[in-house]
Amino acid sequence: MPPESPVEWISATLPKKGNRAGENEDAAAAAPGGPRFAVCDGATEAWESGPWAKHLATAYARRAPAPDTFAAWLGQARGAWAPATAAGEAAWYAAEKQEQGAFATLLGVELRPSQARPGEWGWKAVAVGDSCLVHVRGEVVEAAFPLSSPAAFGTRPALVPSAAEAECPEPEWLAGRAAAGDLLLLATDAAAAALLDPGRLAAALAATRDALRDRDRAPLLAWFRDVQDAVNDDVTLIAVRLPAAPEVS
Repeated sequence: MPPESPVEWISATLPKKGNRAGENEDAAAAAPGGPRFAVCDGATEAWESGPWAKHLATAYARRAPAPDTFAAWLGQARGAWAPATAAGEAAWYAAEKQEQGAFATLLGVELRPSQARPGEWGWKAVAVGDSCLVHVRGEVVEAAFPLSSPAAFGTRPALVPSAAEAECPEPEWLAGRAAAGDLLLLATDAAAAALLDPGRLAAALAATRDALRDRDRAPLLAWFRDVQDAVNDDVTLIAVRLPAAPEVS
């Protein structure tokens, strides 16, 4: 949690049960001075999707696109990506996957403090796929984007492709306002579905607040293991807590 950040935040990720850390296809990135945050979930069956997810999240953390600049932003991200290639001739099925490229979901959130209302913040979010933003005030979900219930998650989310010639699904956009002390939670699908389940939200919030208070990922990782008991998937979360309103002298 970098000291120069104007907000408190912490991130954590856990690969599927039985997988090594290097096999985790989720990614998270943050720009300490932004603040901008992103989480991405690489498609399991695609080629090099974990590295593409990391590259995509990092690209957002460096510079957030707007609706009218998204195509150019994605073109630059694609052009800057240099995935590792295996030495020697690849098997036909590997070569076919490589030709198709990599795929990942994208959720990016950018925050701005309000100039007119001290203590309030504006946020803007972009999403392709089922990684979600969950805005929480107290114990209540104020907004969820782009999905709002566990039933909305499926097995074929929209994905951002790495191949230059591949068409990207139309991104979704949303803006909102947040107050001092609110939590903004950016989560890949397994964690997002749990956050949007009213019966599971309290445990998630307790783990998140403990992690932020102690600046320790351990409570989040313990909650991730509970999430994986229901669905064995990579799990990633960025938790952002907005600072208290400045005192008026």
